[in-house]
Amino acid sequence: MSNSFAEQLSNVKLKPSKDKTKDFSDPKLAGFITKDQISTYQKSALETNMEEWQMLLINETFPTVYCPITYSDAQHFIRIFERHFQKLHDCQLFDQIRERMDTWFNDDLEEKQWYEQLKERLQTIIDQKFPDKKEFFAKTSSRSAKDACVFKRNFLEIYKNELSKFPDPLQENSRITALLTAAFLSLCVTSADEILSMFIISERIYQDMLLATEVQNSSHSLFKENIILRPFILIDVDMEFRGFVYQKRLTCLSQYNYLIYSQRLNQWKDNILEKIISFFNQSIQTKLNEYKSNDYVIDFALTKGDDENVNSMKVWVIELNPFMETTDGALFSWQHERYLLEGQSNENKDKPIFRITEKVRQGSWSMLPISIRQWIKK
Repeated sequence: MSNSFAEQLSNVKLKPSKDKTKDFSDPKLAGFITKDQISTYQKSALETNMEEWQMLLINETFPTVYCPITYSDAQHFIRIFERHFQKLHDCQLFDQIRERMDTWFNDDLEEKQWYEQLKERLQTIIDQKFPDKKEFFAKTSSRSAKDACVFKRNFLEIYKNELSKFPDPLQENSRITALLTAAFLSLCVTSADEILSMFIISERIYQDMLLATEVQNSSHSLFKENIILRPFILIDVDMEFRGFVYQKRLTCLSQYNYLIYSQRLNQWKDNILEKIISFFNQSIQTKLNEYKSNDYVIDFALTKGDDENVNSMKVWVIELNPFMETTDGALFSWQHERYLLEGQSNENKDKPIFRITEKVRQGSWSMLPISIRQWIKK
């Protein structure tokens, strides 16, 4: 078994990396240097698990079904990842990860037996709760396995198909937009086997299971982790937004996928801001009075309405995240602009500061995870 999650945090090297590449699938743990800081992070991370807020916003977030993960299940996820995939991730041997996906159970029959049992349990819930639904989005209580999407067999095909829709497919902005769309579409799953195959190889899921087993009670009745099932609902990559809430007030809002420029987002910026402000003030703020924290980061999505007009779009809550530097600040800096995120500026006394990418960003490709950049070159 690996070091505990707390030990992993405390052992994080605080020296700046020479590699400026930003990997959005990696946990942002640097800076935690004391046990109190680690404890605060652990507590905040668990407080934003979906079980803690979903019922408060049952009409404002997507339909949700739970499949329990036991403490033993979480330990199996950890062991399988450490035995078969951790070194491959550490060494960035991404082709080997794809190959290992189909063979890991050949010499791990005990874990394979557990896998089959969980798969049957999960598939039963899918069949019962979604008898007419064929496509799903799946995550655990805290995060999705979005770092595993590039390992799907048809990922490159999906990417090329999305890229072909652009009149200028060689442009960096087109490539990144197509890539983000392909990554989102690759999270669409159709069976328990497909869900678990992604979870098994995901470093994000592994990290979350480490956190859960370290902090939570191992008792079956007290351990609170789930596989979250939701109908797969299409969200355009330029219609996701990250909001920062401090002391129950929405202080800042940012384009979520900020590496891309969107012409329509720039045209609709004011309308979108007013739409999200109204949604938060009227439908979210009061309902989250019962939530454990007054400070959180909240992700919104706008989905298409009856036409292509922004006014017909519907606003949803995707998820909540800790109000901490471990949560990506998007177009805001936790280090240099915390006063803005905490609403301590005249700029956002009356309404949130809303930032979007206002022109094509040169060099954005280099900020993508190396796993994606290597795969797309093929």
